[in-house]
Amino acid sequence: MTHEHDKRDNLDNDCLEAFDHLYAYLNGELKDQSKVAMIEHHLQHCRSCFSRAEFEREINQRLKKTDTQSPPSSLSERMKKLIDNF
Repeated sequence: MTHEHDKRDNLDNDCLEAFDHLYAYLNGELKDQSKVAMIEHHLQHCRSCFSRAEFEREINQRLKKTDTQSPPSSLSERMKKLIDNF
């Protein structure tokens, strides 16, 4: 039982380490090649993190497509009010 528990703890630590660098990795901002290799290795072996990374990639792609369009002024005003009241 201890071996399985240790294995799960290692996976949790690997997940946390990968998650700490995931956004920089997905955006191509991670320059440390050993970290890039670690994340890629982890994503190949951890279905949960792989799914999360794919979800984040899809969101990034959709945001890039809409980045060229300005939001409606009504939305901008509502967001400004929400931020000001926060």
